[in-house]
Amino acid sequence: MKAGLIAALVLMAPTAAWAQLSGTVGVASDYRLRGFSLTDGRGVVTASANYDDASGAYAGGSVVGHDPTGRSPRVLGYQIYAGLAGRFTGGPGWDVGVSRVEYRPYFDREYSIGYTQAYVGLSQGPVSGRISVAPDYPRDGTTTAYAELNGALQPADGWRVTGHVGALRRFGFARTPRSRYDVAVGVVRELGRAEASLTFVGATPRPDPHMSFTRPGLVAGLAVFF
Repeated sequence: MKAGLIAALVLMAPTAAWAQLSGTVGVASDYRLRGFSLTDGRGVVTASANYDDASGAYAGGSVVGHDPTGRSPRVLGYQIYAGLAGRFTGGPGWDVGVSRVEYRPYFDREYSIGYTQAYVGLSQGPVSGRISVAPDYPRDGTTTAYAELNGALQPADGWRVTGHVGALRRFGFARTPRSRYDVAVGVVRELGRAEASLTFVGATPRPDPHMSFTRPGLVAGLAVFF
């Protein structure tokens, strides 16, 4: 999740030297997209798969299920992506691609979040950055750009400290604030093919009225890798 269990799912594509298929199954106490909860603080189950080719091409996706208050369990939404990754000679890795995001959150009413975005990123060691651009999001005539910086430290064997900062900017017609920022700081415990995480996530400015799903909070998660 973008902040919590699979922190941003595709923050940085790997540059494997051989073809590889991998997957993740997990649970988390919340599901957040760029700082805001899509489940109003309720738990989710996630599943993801990724294929990396020896050429540097990759593709994958994830699906999220949850149990809204007073409703039957259902699929919250999905993300799919494809791109190409490589490394500059003696320098950082690079990453270009496109992704599709579709979610249908339900709070007091159901609504849709859907957009296609193109992205480009760089990575060096445990630090990665990415810029994503989505035309006609969140509505026709509005283009959204999102820049993010992600990093991780390993203070001890089996432990990681993760960080994320993001900045969103809307161009064109926009009723909500044109600029928004989000941050996530987490601790991850590696458990062989599994890992447990606890992440603080917040975003500003919060839109008025201050609904519960815009409130900063902690996200706990557990993921198993295949």
